[in-house]
Amino acid sequence: MGTISAVILAAGEGKRMKSALPKVLHPCCGRPLIDYILRSASALANNIVIVVGHGALQVKELLGDQWRYALQKELLGTGHAVLQALPLLPQEGQLLVLCGDTPLIDESMLKELLITGRRSAATVATTVVPNPSGYGRIIRDSLGLINMIVEERDATDAEKAICEINSGTYCFDLQQLRRYLPLLSNNNAQHEYYLTDLVAMMRADGLQVNAYLIEDYRKGLGVNDRIQLAEAAALIRSEIAHKLMQEGVTIEDPASTWIDSGVAVGPDTIIRPNCVIESGTIIGSACSIGPGVHLKKAVIGERVSISYTVVEAGVVNNDAELKPFTLITPD
Repeated sequence: MGTISAVILAAGEGKRMKSALPKVLHPCCGRPLIDYILRSASALANNIVIVVGHGALQVKELLGDQWRYALQKELLGTGHAVLQALPLLPQEGQLLVLCGDTPLIDESMLKELLITGRRSAATVATTVVPNPSGYGRIIRDSLGLINMIVEERDATDAEKAICEINSGTYCFDLQQLRRYLPLLSNNNAQHEYYLTDLVAMMRADGLQVNAYLIEDYRKGLGVNDRIQLAEAAALIRSEIAHKLMQEGVTIEDPASTWIDSGVAVGPDTIIRPNCVIESGTIIGSACSIGPGVHLKKAVIGERVSISYTVVEAGVVNNDAELKPFTLITPD
C-alpha cells in the first residue's frame, strides 16, 4: 500500500465524561480507550503521531516514549489538530486520521478504509445510525461520492433526515492534505478549524472523495460519556467471550461474565456465571471457574476448581480445589 501514516486525535477535554482523567485514558476492558486504536493503527502504519492537548502529560506518561507526539496548545478543532502533526509526517503516502476514543475500529476496518482511499484525495468512514441527531450528515452525489458533510446546526430538514453520518475516521492522500489543510477557515460559530470542511473544498476543485461504509454502526462511533463507555465495553466483552468459546472454552452465561482483554484461558475450561476475570490473568485447561469468582492478574493451573473466590496476583497450582470464600492476595 506504500507509505502509511496515522494521526490519532487525543487532545480533547472529554467534558461529558465529567472526570479529571483524560477521556482517552479511561479504562475499557482492562485497557485505556486509546490503546485499542493505537494497536489497530500500528498493525498498518509506518508513522504514528498522537496529538495531545488536555491532560497531555498524563497521556504521554501512560503511553510512553515509543510514540511521537504533537501538542495542540489551543483546542481549535480537528483541522487545527491535524495541522500540528503535519511537520512530523512524510511528504506523501496515505494518512489515517483517527480518534483516540474509538475502541471498536479494528485493523480489518482500517485496511478496508485504506484500500477504498487509494485513488481519492480523501475517504470518509461513514455509517448509518438509527438516530443521526447530533452528527454530521453525509451528502452524496449521483455517483455515490461524498459532496460534503453538513453539521447538524447547518442542515436543512431534508438533510437532517439523512441517517448516514460521519464517524470521524478518515483516510487522506498526504499530498492533497498538505495542499488544502492550511486553507481551512474558522469562519463559523465556534471559531474552529474543521477537518470536515476539506471535503467540500476538494470536491469544488474536482477531486474525488469516497465513502467507506462501516456496516455495524456501533463499531464506528466514539465514546463521549460514561454511558457510551459501558456500551463499548459490553461489545468488547462479547467479542472476547466469542473468541474464547471458539477456542474451546465454555462460558455458560456470557452476559454475566466479565473477561478483560489480555486474558488467556485454556481449552475445556468452564467459566460459570457472575465471574470477573481481569487483564493479565492466565487460566489453564480443564478448569472449573465460578460461579462468583474474581481473578486479577492471577495464574491458575490445570484442572483447578474454584468458586466464590478472589485471587489477586496469586498462583493456584494444578489440580487444586479451593473452598468457597477463599481469598488469595499478595503478601
